[in-house]
Amino acid sequence: MSIGYDTSTHRGRCLALSAGVRKLICIALLAGTPFCATDARAQGGPPLITDDPDTPGPGYWEINLSTFLEKHAHSHLLELPRLDANYGVGRRIQLKFEMPWMRGGEDGDVRTGAGNAVVGVKYRFIGQEGQAIAWSVYPQLEFGAPQGSVEKGIADAGRQFFMPTEITIEKGPVEINGEVGRRFVQDGVDAWEYGVSTEGHVVPRLELLAEVHGERQAGIPHEIIVNVGARPKLTKQLILLLAAGRATGGDPADRPHFLLFAGLQFNLPGLYTFKQVGSRGSRVPGFRRSRVPEF
Repeated sequence: MSIGYDTSTHRGRCLALSAGVRKLICIALLAGTPFCATDARAQGGPPLITDDPDTPGPGYWEINLSTFLEKHAHSHLLELPRLDANYGVGRRIQLKFEMPWMRGGEDGDVRTGAGNAVVGVKYRFIGQEGQAIAWSVYPQLEFGAPQGSVEKGIADAGRQFFMPTEITIEKGPVEINGEVGRRFVQDGVDAWEYGVSTEGHVVPRLELLAEVHGERQAGIPHEIIVNVGARPKLTKQLILLLAAGRATGGDPADRPHFLLFAGLQFNLPGLYTFKQVGSRGSRVPGFRRSRVPEF
């Protein structure tokens, strides 16, 4: 599960895999075209659904505190807040813990409760940001929500195991990030999930984002989610996360008509850089991760 929008089964986000992958790549390439004259860097994760191979760095924290709204024709689902904490172990491993507080409403009836907690471990086994290819695996275990939240219909019962792989491909000024994985559901139907994202700098401190994301699950009408967003960098430690989108296709009565993500990303002590400085080759925080090859 990426640390942007929740893609659990109660949201019914589905897409046919056969023709979908080629369409996703084409859309992402078109979305990235306006950024080619600037410093484009593909990066997934908040505020997007699609994740990427990047890790925080040894001893570094990446903490996302956010809210997410999913609006349907006669109901809404709000995560306020969602805590997503990530910690770097070495230069290739990331530990993750994520949990939202849910607020659901339908025709004036409002229900609140704890959502599904997620733990995960990302391992980047090839490359890093700035190289031609970076590749990772990211197994994640989602725990069943408290019974009260399940009975209110705002969270899922039972455990889920998500096994995705993420890859970033860079060629010249264009970078594309892709993710595909299988979700195994304890008390439901298993599903394939996948997406493609891209981003680019319009100014040094502002990244614009775009993605398409979907699932393939038997017996459910196919949907595709299209998101656009931005990451304004406020300081070396603080990034504003913004995204909005909607679902197309599928059942008009069930699909989300509007999706909104807003949050803050805290990088502690700062954004990690792979660049070596000083005679001892120490690592220091940097506003942006450098493109020095990893050894």
